[in-house]
Amino acid sequence: MKSAARNIDAVLLAAGLSRRMGAENKLLLRYQGRPLVRHTAATLIKARFRRLLVVTGHDAMRIEGALAGLAVTTSRNPHYRKGQMSSVVHGLRALMPGMGKNTPADGIMIALADMPYLTAADYRDLARAFREDGCEHIIVPEFLGQRGNPIVLPPRLAAVASNGDLNTGCRRLIENRPGDVRTVEARNSAFVRDIDTATDYGHAVRSSYLAAPCCG
Repeated sequence: MKSAARNIDAVLLAAGLSRRMGAENKLLLRYQGRPLVRHTAATLIKARFRRLLVVTGHDAMRIEGALAGLAVTTSRNPHYRKGQMSSVVHGLRALMPGMGKNTPADGIMIALADMPYLTAADYRDLARAFREDGCEHIIVPEFLGQRGNPIVLPPRLAAVASNGDLNTGCRRLIENRPGDVRTVEARNSAFVRDIDTATDYGHAVRSSYLAAPCCG
């Protein structure tokens, strides 16, 4: 059976400053025996997206080192200090040169590296919802009324976002482009749970909320 993520590209944002964690870069902390960023990237690989691009910035060399050996492409965002939207724009632009050489992607998922509870099945479920909607709208997961991540962009709006003309933050998307957004009910809380602080990390390493086994 073909993956629901076939012919969908994924951008994994791993460029942030990790300020709320203090001195530690949260993406390099160990989760299930490996750096958090590697865990997330490996889970996305298991979901079988067409391509996975990881945007790095802060601590780029260490983040890229943590990804060594995985089937990912990395691209450094020189403007990462400007915030997450700069990394979204950078990632989408980095995908564009290859698009003329391949069949155009049906959509592009924007994923966050600090969401370790998501499984490959969760990513595939969101990709499936995007396909069932006709690959025409921005798909945003929602759990018990709380909007989450990742999101999936159709090609027409990925192009808009790559020009910096689309704020992909869930609240702004829904406020500014309600006709282009479809929310889908998430099956679990993994879509709204991330790691920002030392407390969050402590909960994660002690949690019985198990992620599915994945590669890497």
